[in-house]
Amino acid sequence: MLGKTAERSMTLYELLGRMQPRAQEDDFHFSEFWGVLEKRGFGPMLALPSFIACTPIGAIPGVPSITGVTILLISLQILLGQRHPWLPEKVMDLKCDADQLRSFVKRVKPHAIRIDKFLVPRCFFMRRPVFRSMIALNCMACGLVMVPLELIPFMGFIPAFAVLIMAVGMATDDGAVALVGVSISLLGFVLGFEQLRAVIG
Repeated sequence: MLGKTAERSMTLYELLGRMQPRAQEDDFHFSEFWGVLEKRGFGPMLALPSFIACTPIGAIPGVPSITGVTILLISLQILLGQRHPWLPEKVMDLKCDADQLRSFVKRVKPHAIRIDKFLVPRCFFMRRPVFRSMIALNCMACGLVMVPLELIPFMGFIPAFAVLIMAVGMATDDGAVALVGVSISLLGFVLGFEQLRAVIG
């Protein structure tokens, strides 16, 4: 059994490469990435919106809410046991500045090579339905809380980063990394609700 699971489904470097727009493109359309990685599982699908929310593009008004809703929809499908992710046409038509995304990916990719050395298939119990559902629920909650947290500058970064870590863990079959993402999400919920309560109060 170990021999069958010893190879990663995807490396972080490969995942980032899939997110990098072509050199001649001015806009990066979500549907392009979706078409390439639709059959690679839910991990890469969650990685794209959370990654965009963690870049400078995530500071643009409306982006945290859009990426949050996208994360929510994808996570819901994991929870429902769907085999292939699906998103509404309006989400598939979303686009962002290709130069900004391309530049950020180029800066991160050299670090990804070093990080990949530590991303290894482990903690396979995370593949069981109960733990898979736990990750999906955490991602759903992160996506949901990103919408109101847009009112507070930079606070949406924490849940987005938590989803990104969980997504990387899923994409690389590293359950330990996915658990780190879950821990970050719990911290994000505490800080986020404290900030929202301060704003509302």
